[in-house]
Amino acid sequence: MSKKQSWKPGNMLYPLPAVMVSCKSKKTDRPDIVTVAWAGTICSDPAMVSISVRPSRYSHDIIKESREFVINLVAEDLTRKC
Repeated sequence: MSKKQSWKPGNMLYPLPAVMVSCKSKKTDRPDIVTVAWAGTICSDPAMVSISVRPSRYSHDIIKESREFVINLVAEDLTRKC
């Protein structure tokens, strides 16, 4: 198990790693997670990021409806699996 890490705001997503994006439908209360290869820093103060999710993905409609998601940066031991 990996130790939790805390990072200061900044350009921490460069170069662009694959990340796991989690979200939850408010209508069905169903959680979902999707692997995303397109994530990047927009601004560091305030911290803002961008992601790209295909409209065909189940998560796309959830994020569009809820306007909320969580970017999960994987630890080194999960990088290949991600």
